[in-house]
Order: sequence, then C-alpha cells, then structure tokens
Amino acid sequence: MGNIYNFGLFGHNKSGKTTLGEAILFKGKAIDRMGNINQGNTCLDYDVEEIKRLMSINLSIGNLKWKDKKLYFADTPGYMDFVGEQISGIKAVDFAILNISADSGIEVGTEKLWEMIQKEKLPCLIFINKLDLPDINLTQLFKNIQSFFGKKTTFINLPVFENGKLNCVKGIFDYNEENEFLQSSIDNIMELDDSLMEKYLEGEKISMKEISQYLKKGIMENKILPVLCGSAINQIGIEELLDFIINFMPSSDELPPLKGKNSNGEEIERERKADGPLSGIVFKTIFDPFIGRVSYLRIFSGKLLSNSVLFNSTKNKKERIGQLLKLTGKKQEPVSEAIAGEFVAIPKISAETFDTFSDPNDVIIYPPPALPEGALSLSIAPKVKGTEDKLGNAIGRILEEDPTIKIFRDNETGETIISGMGELHLDVTINKFKNKFGVEVKKGIPKIAYKETITKSANAEGKYKRQTGGRGQYGHCFIKVEPLPRGAGFEFVDKIVGGVIPRNFIPSVEKGVRQAMQKGVLANYPIVDIKVTLYDGSYHPVDSSDIAFQIAGSMALQKAVKEAGLILLEPIVNVEIRVPQEFVGDIIGSINAKRGKVLDMIPSGSTHIIKAQVPLAEMANYTTELRSITSGRGSYTMEFSHYQEVPPHIAQKIIEERKKEKEGKE
Repeated sequence: MGNIYNFGLFGHNKSGKTTLGEAILFKGKAIDRMGNINQGNTCLDYDVEEIKRLMSINLSIGNLKWKDKKLYFADTPGYMDFVGEQISGIKAVDFAILNISADSGIEVGTEKLWEMIQKEKLPCLIFINKLDLPDINLTQLFKNIQSFFGKKTTFINLPVFENGKLNCVKGIFDYNEENEFLQSSIDNIMELDDSLMEKYLEGEKISMKEISQYLKKGIMENKILPVLCGSAINQIGIEELLDFIINFMPSSDELPPLKGKNSNGEEIERERKADGPLSGIVFKTIFDPFIGRVSYLRIFSGKLLSNSVLFNSTKNKKERIGQLLKLTGKKQEPVSEAIAGEFVAIPKISAETFDTFSDPNDVIIYPPPALPEGALSLSIAPKVKGTEDKLGNAIGRILEEDPTIKIFRDNETGETIISGMGELHLDVTINKFKNKFGVEVKKGIPKIAYKETITKSANAEGKYKRQTGGRGQYGHCFIKVEPLPRGAGFEFVDKIVGGVIPRNFIPSVEKGVRQAMQKGVLANYPIVDIKVTLYDGSYHPVDSSDIAFQIAGSMALQKAVKEAGLILLEPIVNVEIRVPQEFVGDIIGSINAKRGKVLDMIPSGSTHIIKAQVPLAEMANYTTELRSITSGRGSYTMEFSHYQEVPPHIAQKIIEERKKEKEGKE
C-alpha cells in the first residue's frame, strides 16, 4: 500500500483539469497520445455530451505507474451543476489536486471546491496551470493565491521564462532569481522543524530530500499547502508534479483511520491496511451500453478478489461478483484483485452509490455524504404515447447514475417533476433520456405547489340526507376548525359523547374531511395546518352509512373553512448566491424585485456569498438571469425552506388563473 497514491483533480470549469489528467496519463505512458478537449478525443472525457459541450460532465478514472508507484486519480467536472460528481470524487480519494488556471486565477468554483476539500479534511496541493498563456500577471496571480489560501501557501517550484515563453519550472531551493514569494515559502518549510530552521539559519544547504518527512507531515497536518506550477498542454511541470506526489503526498496507508459504524450503530475506526478486513464504498454508478450497470468501487482496507462474494453492509446483503475491472477513461482492463488504495469497477451488482461494502465478519458502514437539493425543476412527460414504461425504466437508471437528480410525481399538480442543480444539469439529463435510454421527453415549467390554510376558528354543520325510495342516505355532523402553526399539518379530534354518532362512523367523517382538504376550497389547492374537532351530530338507525358520513364531513369542512379566513400559501426557498464583489448591488436589487429577503452577506476571497429567502414562484429562469447579471461568473444553490402567505394582490391573480383552468377543462 505504501506504493499506492490516490487523488482527485478538482477546479473551476475550463481551468484545465482534464488536460492535466491527460498529461499525467501520457507522462506515465498509460496512453500513447494526449487528447485535446477542443478536438473531442481525450481519454477522460468520452461521453457524447462531454464531447459536444467541450467540458467534463462525469467523474472519470485514470491510473498509471510512476517510478514503481501506482497512481489512481479521479478527474471531476468543474461546473458546479455537477456537484454530485465532485462529492463522489472527494469521498473516494486520499488527497486533492486543486487546479487553478493562470489566466483566470481563483474563481467561484475554486472557492466552493476548496470549501468542500477542507470540510472533508483532505490533504491538498495546488497546481497553477496554463502558465504558457500570454500576458499573465504572475505577481498579481501569486498574491491572490497567497491572500486567499493564507500563510500556509508554500510555492514548491516557480516558472522560468525565456524570451517571454514558459520554458520550465525550477524548485525553490534551486531558483536563482529574486522572488518575493520564495522567502515566505522557504520559511514555511523551515518552521516545520527546529533542526531544519537551525541548519537554515547557519547557512547550510538543505535539499528537498532532506525535508521530505517534515514536509509530508506538514501537508497531512494542514500546516503546508504546496503550490506547483506548469502547463499541462505543453507537458511543463508534469514530471515535477508526479515526483512531488510520490515523495511528499501521503500514500494510502499513511492517512488516519477511517470512521464508521458497526452493525449495532456504534462508532468504530478502520485502519487503511491491505492485510486488514475488507471495506470500501461504491462512489459512482453508470450504465454501460454494452455490459449494463457498472459500479465504481474504492477499496479503503483489505483485499477484494474477482469472482468472489461481496457483502453490502449498508443493505446487509451478500451477492456474487464477477470480473474486476481497472479503468482508464472508458478503457477496461480485467484484474484478479484490488487492494486498499485502489479503484476498481464491477459490472452488474445491485449496490447503489455511496453504499458501503465490508467483511461480513467485521462490518463497518461509512456515512454517506449530504447531497444538495436541486435548485431548478422542470416537468417532464413522454413525447410519444405508449412509451411510459420505457420512460419509467429510464428514470430508475438516471436516479441510480446521479443521486443529485430527483424525479417524482407531484400529486398536487399531477405532473412528473425533475429537479437538478441548474439549467445545464437538467439539459444534460434530459438529453440522456434520448441518447442513452432511447426515450424522448418533452419538458415544461412545473406549476408551483401552492397550499391553502385558515387564519381563525369557525364552526359548521354538514348534513347529507337523501331518500330515493327504499333505503336512504343519512349523515350529520358538526365540526370546529382552528388554525395550527405553519408546518404542523392536520389534527383530527373526536369529542363525540353519548353516541350521537356511532363509533364506526367517526372515521368516515375524518375521511370526508381529509378528502375535502385535498381538493381545497379557495383555489383547489390542498388545505394544510388545521385542527378539526368533531363535537356533535346525529344518525339514522337504517339510512346512515359510511359514505353518507364521508359526504357530511366533506360538506362541513368546506362550509367551515369559508368562514375561517382562507388564505393562499406559497413555498419559500433558501437561496445562496456566489458572485464577484462588483455584482453584489445588482444581485441584492434582483432579490428585492423578486419579493425576496436578504439574510446575510459573507465575504469569501474575491467573491461574496449572499444568503436570501425568495418565493419559489419568483425563481423561474434565475439561472439565465444570474448569468446575464454576472457575465457567467455567478452561481447559486437553492433548497426548500417553508410556506408563507401569498400577498393578497398576487393571491387574487392565482385564484383567477385556477378558475380559468378549471373552466377550460370543463
């Protein structure tokens, strides 16, 4: 295991991550040519949508050998719509390489990913890419990086230019030119150990080999954030990067034990040892057009063999597995075993993404990550009649491939709703229905799920009496309705005494009340947050029936709520918007125009995080609006918060529209 290094490539969209991955594979002779993003022929971006859009959409795996060491890496998308793939990568790797483009510097995606990396407490190094581009303000770039990441920022090598062109990179102990970032970086390293500092102060020459153990420890303890430089597309700084990984970054067995729970829910730890009990996670699921479902596994401890039994500790289930596959992009290589530190793929197993697998005699379950709620929703329906079953099957597979996609039937509006992280995320997913699963869907803007409630108490009588010859129908009840706190739901109280309504008919009254609540009164939206007390009534020994008391209960509810100050409620969402500082004023203006309320503003490097609450109805097409305001430099996330009253003038419009819809259907 000391020979295995496992890392993730992270960074803002278009910062050059995939090109860096290609350069690493090429330098390690894992591929015989470097692909080009613009030509759509990279090893790591091979999906139809990735080739078409010239960007990573899916997490992709690479593996190579470098100087007798095994390296595995996950190349993740940079666009924040695909945060699920980024989370998968962060959960699966031992350390991170945060790629920063020299021409763009620290961007919104850089900041968000840095937060995620820190939250997971991953050791990290920074690679400044694209230093071959013209007109790079190197001093300003380095200052911004140092300012954002803080004092621990330590430049390991620096670029050397000849005639204005990037020629090579040189380690800080061999760098001869004056550089303001050189001294602070050397000081950071010397401060790791007193004996190092003593030698340095006495003027002794210190080699990188000599500081190896101290530097590695400093990186693992988050005291040092190493920064390396280069150009992936021109293979400058790649060899130095790979050497740095195997000399100074932690191998898989050097990291602290992992925390999880045993089958009794008790917290336990698992050492990352190849000779220990098996454990790991499924971190990605895909559907391959030729072999079907394929699960990507990360082995954290122990050893997994081909053609053996896998125990899914999350689901407490054993299943036989076939051939293990080692991946480089879409290329699959059969292997007989995989040990701690390695990535491996297994076809046709039932495990879901983020399930834990372990030794059945030494069970551990690793906690799954929290996934963000979708920021954007659309309604979908099959384009061609008769393809509903095919659509249902495709929905199941898409949900397995991408846990950040939510697809559900909204019982209140009758629509099938798909929710995702943003416009691009949903666009890619909808294309997947056709390109991958052969079923076309039409999309629309979903209706907002409004609700109705009351503001005061009221009493009403419901009496249903019908005589049509022979046995009649008779149900009679009195109810009181009262408002409950927002989000409390529904409460039914039985206060019948003296048998004025027989016990067997009381559930019938409640059923009728619930049915009327579901249909609504004000605008045919469900009624929520009310208490209904059944306190009186009467019955007929022959004509009373279950259905008669249901109808009576329904009639009473409709009458009561009309006297109880009916209002319309709308969903309110928490919105977190990240934008460069210069756009903060415009964004606050846009929130106010949407009936929103700014809750907080937090500076984060060169950007600001604006937290607000906004009615969901006002957030339609916000992705496009935000892109327009910020020239594509802003991003946002959104999640449901609560329901609150719709302002009367807006409520009136909604009620009138619902009446027109109803009249149209009739």
